[in-house]
Amino acid sequence: MTPSPLLSTTSPFFRGMMPLPPSVNGSYKPRGYKQANQSGIAGTPELSQFKRDAALLLSQAEHDWVIINKLRENNAKRAMTPLAVVLRFFFPTEWKRDLDGPMKAAIDAAFARLELDDRLVVSIQAEKLVDALNPRCEIEVRCVVR
Repeated sequence: MTPSPLLSTTSPFFRGMMPLPPSVNGSYKPRGYKQANQSGIAGTPELSQFKRDAALLLSQAEHDWVIINKLRENNAKRAMTPLAVVLRFFFPTEWKRDLDGPMKAAIDAAFARLELDDRLVVSIQAEKLVDALNPRCEIEVRCVVR
């Protein structure tokens, strides 16, 4: 795979907001014996609801479709462009949840909206903040300059 010479921008091409993702324990449960797939893990109804709610909110995100479409085109040609993600989790309180638990669900939801492969992510920055009245996750995605 060749790195893409495209896009050497450091400003985000996508900025969005979504509900707080469920914790890892709230997102995945072991499947029963008869339902087990290869991994033996199943997404929970809570995770499914989060994905639907996130898709709705992320449809209103700030985005640069020129860059996103070029990334899709490059990805199809196997010319990968490394991406960086910034996550800001606003929890109702600082000490009841860990920071890394909701990261996967948030990134998966955003990249589903972008129709991009999250394997392009080479850098993740996450921050835990408090907003008791409006818990949420904010996400930014940008191209990495190498």
